[in-house]
Amino acid sequence: MSRPGTERKPPGGRWSQNRTGSVILLVLMTLLFTAFALTKYLEKMSVDLLADARDARADRLRVHAYSALETVLAVLQEFSTTNGGLHSSNEGWGTPLEFAGYAPPDGLTVEATIEDESGKISLPHADFQTLRDLFLLLGQKQSDAEHLADALMVWIQPGYEPVDSFSARATDYERETLPHDPPARSLHSFSELASIQFVRDTLYDQDGRPNELWRSFVDSVSLFDFNQPNTNSARVTTLAALGGYDEATLKMITEYLGGLGTYSRQGPAFFRNAQDVAGLVGQAAASARLGTQVRCLRVNVTVSEGSASFRVSAVVTLSGGAQLPPADQATASNMSTSLAASNDSTSAQNTSSSNDGSAAAATTTSAAAASSQTQSSLNYPFALLEIRENNEIVDTGASSQSAPP
Repeated sequence: MSRPGTERKPPGGRWSQNRTGSVILLVLMTLLFTAFALTKYLEKMSVDLLADARDARADRLRVHAYSALETVLAVLQEFSTTNGGLHSSNEGWGTPLEFAGYAPPDGLTVEATIEDESGKISLPHADFQTLRDLFLLLGQKQSDAEHLADALMVWIQPGYEPVDSFSARATDYERETLPHDPPARSLHSFSELASIQFVRDTLYDQDGRPNELWRSFVDSVSLFDFNQPNTNSARVTTLAALGGYDEATLKMITEYLGGLGTYSRQGPAFFRNAQDVAGLVGQAAASARLGTQVRCLRVNVTVSEGSASFRVSAVVTLSGGAQLPPADQATASNMSTSLAASNDSTSAQNTSSSNDGSAAAATTTSAAAASSQTQSSLNYPFALLEIRENNEIVDTGASSQSAPP
Protein backbone atom coordinates (compact mmCIF):
# COMPACT_ATOMS: atom_id res chain seq x y z
CA MET A 1 0.00 0.00 0.00
CA SER A 2 1.15 3.49 -0.65
CA ARG A 3 1.62 5.92 2.08
CA PRO A 4 -0.90 8.69 2.55
CA GLY A 5 0.05 11.90 0.73
CA THR A 6 2.15 10.26 -1.93
CA GLU A 7 1.23 9.73 -5.59
CA ARG A 8 2.21 6.68 -7.51
CA LYS A 9 3.95 7.55 -10.84
CA PRO A 10 2.91 5.69 -13.89
CA PRO A 11 5.33 2.89 -14.68
CA GLY A 12 6.10 4.38 -18.14
CA GLY A 13 7.09 7.89 -16.95
CA ARG A 14 10.83 7.43 -16.99
CA TRP A 15 10.76 5.89 -20.46
CA SER A 16 8.72 8.87 -21.68
CA GLN A 17 11.32 11.28 -20.37
CA ASN A 18 14.13 9.32 -22.05
CA ARG A 19 12.24 9.32 -25.32
CA THR A 20 11.76 13.08 -25.16
CA GLY A 21 15.49 13.62 -24.53
CA SER A 22 16.39 11.38 -27.45
CA VAL A 23 14.12 13.31 -29.79
CA ILE A 24 15.65 16.61 -28.70
CA LEU A 25 19.15 15.20 -29.19
CA LEU A 26 18.23 13.91 -32.64
CA VAL A 27 16.79 17.28 -33.60
CA LEU A 28 19.93 19.07 -32.40
CA MET A 29 22.18 16.70 -34.32
CA THR A 30 20.04 17.16 -37.43
CA LEU A 31 20.28 20.93 -37.07
CA LEU A 32 24.03 20.67 -36.58
CA PHE A 33 24.55 18.59 -39.70
CA THR A 34 22.20 20.82 -41.66
CA ALA A 35 24.08 23.92 -40.55
CA PHE A 36 27.39 22.26 -41.44
CA ALA A 37 26.16 21.23 -44.89
CA LEU A 38 24.67 24.67 -45.51
CA THR A 39 27.94 26.34 -44.48
CA LYS A 40 29.94 24.15 -46.88
CA TYR A 41 27.44 24.79 -49.64
CA LEU A 42 27.66 28.53 -49.12
CA GLU A 43 31.46 28.36 -49.10
CA LYS A 44 31.46 26.46 -52.39
CA MET A 45 28.92 28.81 -53.90
CA SER A 46 30.95 31.82 -52.81
CA VAL A 47 34.06 30.35 -54.45
CA ASP A 48 32.12 29.59 -57.64
CA LEU A 49 30.59 33.07 -57.66
CA LEU A 50 34.01 34.59 -57.07
CA ALA A 51 35.49 32.56 -59.94
CA ASP A 52 32.60 33.57 -62.22
CA ALA A 53 33.03 37.20 -61.22
CA ARG A 54 36.76 36.99 -61.86
CA ASP A 55 36.19 35.42 -65.29
CA ALA A 56 33.61 38.07 -66.14
CA ARG A 57 35.98 40.83 -65.09
CA ALA A 58 38.83 39.22 -67.05
CA ASP A 59 36.63 39.08 -70.16
CA ARG A 60 35.74 42.74 -69.71
CA LEU A 61 39.39 43.75 -69.22
CA ARG A 62 40.33 41.65 -72.24
CA VAL A 63 37.99 43.66 -74.44
CA HIS A 64 39.59 46.91 -73.29
CA ALA A 65 43.10 45.46 -73.76
CA TYR A 66 42.43 44.58 -77.39
CA SER A 67 40.72 47.91 -77.91
CA ALA A 68 43.87 49.66 -76.68
CA LEU A 69 46.00 47.39 -78.88
CA GLU A 70 44.01 48.39 -81.95
CA THR A 71 44.43 52.03 -80.98
CA VAL A 72 48.19 51.57 -80.79
CA LEU A 73 48.25 49.88 -84.20
CA ALA A 74 46.14 52.66 -85.68
CA VAL A 75 48.63 55.27 -84.45
CA LEU A 76 51.54 53.25 -85.84
CA GLN A 77 49.81 52.97 -89.21
CA GLU A 78 49.21 56.72 -89.29
CA PHE A 79 52.89 57.46 -88.68
CA SER A 80 53.93 54.81 -91.19
CA THR A 81 51.70 56.28 -93.88
CA THR A 82 52.84 59.83 -93.18
CA ASN A 83 56.58 59.11 -92.93
CA GLY A 84 56.85 56.32 -95.47
CA GLY A 85 57.57 53.72 -92.79
CA LEU A 86 58.50 53.56 -89.13
CA HIS A 87 62.04 54.49 -88.16
CA SER A 88 62.23 55.39 -84.48
CA SER A 89 60.02 56.19 -81.51
CA ASN A 90 61.64 59.63 -81.70
CA GLU A 91 59.20 60.25 -84.56
CA GLY A 92 56.49 60.60 -81.91
CA TRP A 93 54.82 57.18 -81.75
CA GLY A 94 56.57 56.07 -78.57
CA THR A 95 53.48 56.95 -76.48
CA PRO A 96 50.66 56.02 -78.85
CA LEU A 97 47.74 56.13 -76.41
CA GLU A 98 48.59 59.67 -75.35
CA PHE A 99 49.00 60.68 -78.99
CA ALA A 100 45.56 59.26 -79.83
CA GLY A 101 43.95 60.90 -76.80
CA TYR A 102 42.83 57.49 -75.59
CA ALA A 103 40.76 57.73 -72.40
CA PRO A 104 39.95 54.43 -70.64
CA PRO A 105 36.62 54.00 -68.81
CA ASP A 106 36.43 55.18 -65.21
CA GLY A 107 38.17 52.84 -62.81
CA LEU A 108 40.49 51.37 -65.44
CA THR A 109 44.18 52.05 -66.01
CA VAL A 110 45.63 51.25 -69.43
CA GLU A 111 49.35 51.18 -70.21
CA ALA A 112 50.99 50.45 -73.56
CA THR A 113 54.68 49.99 -74.34
CA ILE A 114 56.37 49.36 -77.67
CA GLU A 115 59.65 47.53 -78.22
CA ASP A 116 61.37 47.38 -81.58
CA GLU A 117 62.08 43.66 -81.94
CA SER A 118 64.11 44.41 -85.06
CA GLY A 119 66.69 46.23 -82.97
CA LYS A 120 68.11 42.80 -82.14
CA ILE A 121 70.13 40.33 -84.19
CA SER A 122 67.81 38.09 -86.21
CA LEU A 123 68.86 34.59 -85.20
CA PRO A 124 67.68 32.96 -88.48
CA HIS A 125 70.19 35.20 -90.32
CA ALA A 126 73.09 34.86 -87.87
CA ASP A 127 76.28 33.13 -89.01
CA PHE A 128 79.30 31.80 -87.12
CA GLN A 129 81.15 35.12 -87.16
CA THR A 130 78.14 37.08 -85.90
CA LEU A 131 77.51 34.65 -83.05
CA ARG A 132 81.18 34.47 -82.13
CA ASP A 133 81.47 38.26 -82.05
CA LEU A 134 78.29 38.47 -80.00
CA PHE A 135 79.61 36.12 -77.33
CA LEU A 136 82.90 38.03 -77.27
CA LEU A 137 80.92 41.21 -76.63
CA LEU A 138 79.08 39.40 -73.83
CA GLY A 139 82.36 38.77 -72.05
CA GLN A 140 83.33 35.28 -73.22
CA LYS A 141 86.90 34.43 -74.03
CA GLN A 142 87.84 33.58 -77.62
CA SER A 143 87.78 29.78 -77.29
CA ASP A 144 84.45 29.72 -75.45
CA ALA A 145 82.89 32.17 -77.91
CA GLU A 146 83.91 29.93 -80.82
CA HIS A 147 82.61 26.80 -79.06
CA LEU A 148 79.27 28.47 -78.38
CA ALA A 149 78.96 29.76 -81.95
CA ASP A 150 79.84 26.33 -83.35
CA ALA A 151 77.34 24.60 -81.07
CA LEU A 152 74.52 26.91 -82.14
CA MET A 153 75.37 26.61 -85.83
CA VAL A 154 75.39 22.79 -85.59
CA TRP A 155 71.90 22.99 -84.09
CA ILE A 156 70.39 25.44 -86.59
CA GLN A 157 72.22 24.88 -89.90
CA PRO A 158 71.99 21.55 -91.77
CA GLY A 159 75.33 19.94 -92.59
CA TYR A 160 77.34 22.52 -90.66
CA GLU A 161 80.98 21.63 -89.98
CA PRO A 162 82.38 23.27 -86.83
CA VAL A 163 85.25 25.70 -87.19
CA ASP A 164 86.86 24.28 -84.05
CA SER A 165 87.71 20.58 -84.33
CA PHE A 166 86.90 20.08 -80.64
CA SER A 167 83.34 21.41 -80.98
CA ALA A 168 80.34 19.10 -80.90
CA ARG A 169 79.01 17.76 -84.18
CA ALA A 170 75.54 16.69 -85.23
CA THR A 171 76.48 13.02 -84.87
CA ASP A 172 77.32 13.56 -81.19
CA TYR A 173 73.61 13.89 -80.42
CA GLU A 174 73.15 10.24 -81.43
CA ARG A 175 75.03 9.24 -78.26
CA GLU A 176 72.70 11.15 -75.93
CA THR A 177 70.51 9.29 -73.41
CA LEU A 178 67.68 9.81 -75.88
CA PRO A 179 69.40 9.75 -79.29
CA HIS A 180 68.19 12.45 -81.67
CA ASP A 181 69.26 14.74 -84.48
CA PRO A 182 69.55 18.54 -84.29
CA PRO A 183 66.47 20.16 -85.90
CA ALA A 184 68.60 21.94 -88.54
CA ARG A 185 66.56 25.14 -88.34
CA SER A 186 66.64 28.29 -86.26
CA LEU A 187 65.33 28.24 -82.71
CA HIS A 188 61.58 28.34 -82.16
CA SER A 189 62.04 28.84 -78.44
CA PHE A 190 64.90 29.97 -76.23
CA SER A 191 64.19 26.93 -74.08
CA GLU A 192 65.90 24.92 -76.85
CA LEU A 193 69.20 26.30 -75.58
CA ALA A 194 68.99 23.78 -72.74
CA SER A 195 69.22 20.96 -75.30
CA ILE A 196 72.31 22.19 -77.17
CA GLN A 197 75.62 20.66 -76.19
CA PHE A 198 78.12 23.03 -74.54
CA VAL A 199 75.52 25.82 -74.67
CA ARG A 200 73.53 24.21 -71.84
CA ASP A 201 76.69 24.01 -69.72
CA THR A 202 77.56 27.68 -70.27
CA LEU A 203 74.23 29.50 -70.32
CA TYR A 204 72.72 27.63 -67.36
CA ASP A 205 73.82 27.23 -63.75
CA GLN A 206 74.35 23.97 -61.86
CA ASP A 207 70.64 23.76 -61.03
CA GLY A 208 69.64 24.11 -64.68
CA ARG A 209 68.42 27.69 -64.34
CA PRO A 210 69.28 30.41 -66.90
CA ASN A 211 72.23 32.51 -65.79
CA GLU A 212 73.22 36.09 -66.59
CA LEU A 213 74.87 35.08 -69.88
CA TRP A 214 71.57 33.45 -70.93
CA ARG A 215 69.68 36.65 -70.19
CA SER A 216 72.20 38.79 -72.06
CA PHE A 217 72.08 36.49 -75.09
CA VAL A 218 68.26 36.39 -75.15
CA ASP A 219 68.13 40.19 -74.89
CA SER A 220 70.50 40.50 -77.87
CA VAL A 221 68.83 38.21 -80.41
CA SER A 222 65.36 37.77 -81.88
CA LEU A 223 63.68 34.53 -82.88
CA PHE A 224 61.92 36.24 -85.78
CA ASP A 225 63.18 36.28 -89.34
CA PHE A 226 63.99 39.73 -90.75
CA ASN A 227 66.72 41.44 -92.77
CA GLN A 228 68.76 44.47 -91.72
CA PRO A 229 68.10 45.22 -88.03
CA ASN A 230 67.07 48.79 -87.34
CA THR A 231 70.04 51.05 -86.49
CA ASN A 232 67.73 53.52 -84.74
CA SER A 233 66.80 51.06 -81.99
CA ALA A 234 69.67 48.59 -82.24
CA ARG A 235 71.30 47.16 -79.15
CA VAL A 236 74.97 47.96 -78.72
CA THR A 237 75.64 44.26 -79.37
CA THR A 238 73.77 44.51 -82.67
CA LEU A 239 75.73 47.56 -83.80
CA ALA A 240 79.05 46.00 -82.83
CA ALA A 241 78.46 42.43 -84.04
CA LEU A 242 76.75 43.29 -87.35
CA GLY A 243 78.02 46.80 -88.04
CA GLY A 244 81.54 46.18 -86.83
CA TYR A 245 81.59 49.60 -85.17
CA ASP A 246 84.33 50.42 -82.70
CA GLU A 247 83.79 51.97 -79.29
CA ALA A 248 84.12 55.55 -80.49
CA THR A 249 81.57 55.05 -83.29
CA LEU A 250 79.15 53.31 -80.94
CA LYS A 251 79.35 56.28 -78.58
CA MET A 252 78.76 58.69 -81.45
CA ILE A 253 75.66 56.81 -82.63
CA THR A 254 74.27 56.52 -79.10
CA GLU A 255 74.73 60.23 -78.42
CA TYR A 256 73.22 61.20 -81.78
CA LEU A 257 70.09 59.07 -81.29
CA GLY A 258 69.63 60.10 -77.66
CA GLY A 259 70.46 63.76 -78.07
CA LEU A 260 73.36 63.49 -75.64
CA GLY A 261 76.89 64.90 -75.43
CA THR A 262 77.76 67.02 -78.44
CA TYR A 263 74.22 66.47 -79.81
CA SER A 264 72.39 67.67 -76.71
CA ARG A 265 71.28 70.90 -78.41
CA GLN A 266 69.50 69.10 -81.24
CA GLY A 267 67.72 66.61 -78.98
CA PRO A 268 66.85 62.99 -79.83
CA ALA A 269 67.20 62.20 -83.52
CA PHE A 270 66.96 59.23 -85.89
CA PHE A 271 68.24 58.00 -89.23
CA ARG A 272 65.85 58.05 -92.15
CA ASN A 273 68.07 56.16 -94.59
CA ALA A 274 71.54 54.76 -95.14
CA GLN A 275 72.79 58.16 -96.32
CA ASP A 276 72.00 59.63 -92.89
CA VAL A 277 74.08 56.91 -91.24
CA ALA A 278 76.95 57.43 -93.64
CA GLY A 279 76.81 61.17 -93.01
CA LEU A 280 77.42 60.54 -89.31
CA VAL A 281 79.90 57.64 -89.24
CA GLY A 282 81.43 58.04 -92.69
CA GLN A 283 80.67 56.30 -95.96
CA ALA A 284 83.33 53.65 -95.43
CA ALA A 285 82.09 52.79 -91.92
CA ALA A 286 78.38 52.52 -92.83
CA SER A 287 77.22 48.90 -92.69
CA ALA A 288 75.02 47.37 -95.38
CA ARG A 289 73.89 44.75 -92.83
CA LEU A 290 71.94 47.36 -90.87
CA GLY A 291 68.88 49.31 -91.97
CA THR A 292 66.95 52.31 -90.69
CA GLN A 293 63.35 51.02 -90.63
CA VAL A 294 61.36 48.99 -88.13
CA ARG A 295 60.84 45.39 -89.26
CA CYS A 296 58.68 44.14 -86.42
CA LEU A 297 57.39 45.56 -83.14
CA ARG A 298 56.36 44.01 -79.85
CA VAL A 299 53.35 45.84 -78.39
CA ASN A 300 52.56 45.22 -74.71
CA VAL A 301 49.23 46.38 -73.25
CA THR A 302 48.19 46.12 -69.58
CA VAL A 303 44.70 46.95 -68.35
CA SER A 304 44.24 47.20 -64.57
CA GLU A 305 41.21 47.57 -62.32
CA GLY A 306 42.10 47.57 -58.65
CA SER A 307 44.14 44.44 -57.96
CA ALA A 308 42.97 42.75 -61.19
CA SER A 309 44.85 43.13 -64.46
CA PHE A 310 44.92 41.72 -67.96
CA ARG A 311 47.98 41.73 -70.23
CA VAL A 312 48.34 41.14 -73.93
CA SER A 313 51.58 41.09 -75.92
CA ALA A 314 51.65 41.06 -79.72
CA VAL A 315 54.45 41.03 -82.28
CA VAL A 316 53.40 42.69 -85.54
CA THR A 317 55.10 43.52 -88.80
CA LEU A 318 54.37 46.02 -91.53
CA SER A 319 54.47 45.12 -95.23
CA GLY A 320 56.07 41.72 -94.71
CA GLY A 321 59.09 43.17 -92.93
CA ALA A 322 59.48 40.04 -90.81
CA GLN A 323 58.17 36.50 -90.55
CA LEU A 324 58.17 33.52 -88.21
CA PRO A 325 61.33 31.43 -87.84
CA PRO A 326 61.66 28.65 -90.45
CA ALA A 327 59.62 25.52 -89.80
CA ASP A 328 61.12 22.08 -89.19
CA GLN A 329 62.30 20.41 -92.36
CA ALA A 330 60.27 17.31 -91.54
CA THR A 331 57.15 19.41 -91.09
CA ALA A 332 57.73 21.26 -94.35
CA SER A 333 58.38 17.93 -96.11
CA ASN A 334 55.22 16.39 -94.69
CA MET A 335 53.22 19.42 -95.77
CA SER A 336 54.65 19.15 -99.30
CA THR A 337 53.95 15.41 -99.40
CA SER A 338 50.39 15.94 -98.17
CA LEU A 339 49.86 18.68 -100.73
CA ALA A 340 51.20 16.46 -103.51
CA ALA A 341 48.97 13.58 -102.38
CA SER A 342 46.01 15.93 -102.28
CA ASN A 343 46.79 17.13 -105.80
CA ASP A 344 47.15 13.53 -107.04
CA SER A 345 43.85 12.60 -105.42
CA THR A 346 42.14 15.62 -106.96
CA SER A 347 43.60 14.79 -110.33
CA ALA A 348 42.33 11.19 -110.10
CA GLN A 349 38.89 12.38 -109.14
CA ASN A 350 38.85 14.84 -112.02
CA THR A 351 39.85 12.05 -114.41
CA SER A 352 37.13 9.67 -113.18
CA SER A 353 34.38 12.26 -113.18
CA SER A 354 34.86 15.40 -115.21
CA ASN A 355 31.53 16.87 -114.19
CA ASP A 356 32.21 16.45 -110.48
CA GLY A 357 35.74 17.76 -110.97
CA SER A 358 34.50 20.87 -112.74
CA ALA A 359 32.05 21.54 -109.96
CA ALA A 360 34.76 21.09 -107.32
CA ALA A 361 37.15 23.35 -109.23
CA ALA A 362 34.47 26.01 -109.56
CA THR A 363 33.71 25.80 -105.85
CA THR A 364 37.41 26.07 -104.92
CA THR A 365 37.92 29.02 -107.27
CA SER A 366 34.85 30.74 -105.88
CA ALA A 367 36.02 30.21 -102.27
CA ALA A 368 39.50 31.52 -103.08
CA ALA A 369 38.04 34.56 -104.81
CA ALA A 370 35.77 35.24 -101.84
CA SER A 371 38.71 34.93 -99.44
CA SER A 372 40.83 37.27 -101.57
CA GLN A 373 37.99 39.76 -101.77
CA THR A 374 37.54 39.66 -97.97
CA GLN A 375 41.25 40.30 -97.36
CA SER A 376 41.27 43.07 -99.93
CA SER A 377 38.25 44.78 -98.41
CA LEU A 378 39.71 44.46 -94.92
CA ASN A 379 43.06 45.96 -96.00
CA TYR A 380 44.59 45.36 -92.58
CA PRO A 381 48.11 46.84 -92.67
CA PHE A 382 49.75 44.55 -90.09
CA ALA A 383 50.68 40.88 -90.05
CA LEU A 384 50.41 39.28 -86.63
CA LEU A 385 53.46 37.12 -85.84
CA GLU A 386 52.73 36.33 -82.21
CA ILE A 387 50.12 37.09 -79.59
CA ARG A 388 50.13 36.06 -75.93
CA GLU A 389 47.94 36.79 -72.93
CA ASN A 390 48.67 36.97 -69.18
CA ASN A 391 50.70 33.94 -68.03
CA GLU A 392 51.57 33.06 -71.63
CA ILE A 393 53.66 36.22 -71.85
CA VAL A 394 57.26 35.24 -71.27
CA ASP A 395 59.77 37.74 -69.98
CA THR A 396 63.36 37.55 -71.22
CA GLY A 397 64.37 37.30 -67.59
CA ALA A 398 62.34 34.13 -67.16
CA SER A 399 63.23 30.58 -68.10
CA SER A 400 62.17 30.70 -71.75
CA GLN A 401 60.86 32.82 -74.52
CA SER A 402 59.17 31.24 -77.48
CA ALA A 403 57.71 32.04 -80.81
CA PRO A 404 54.75 30.24 -82.34
CA PRO A 405 55.62 26.96 -84.05
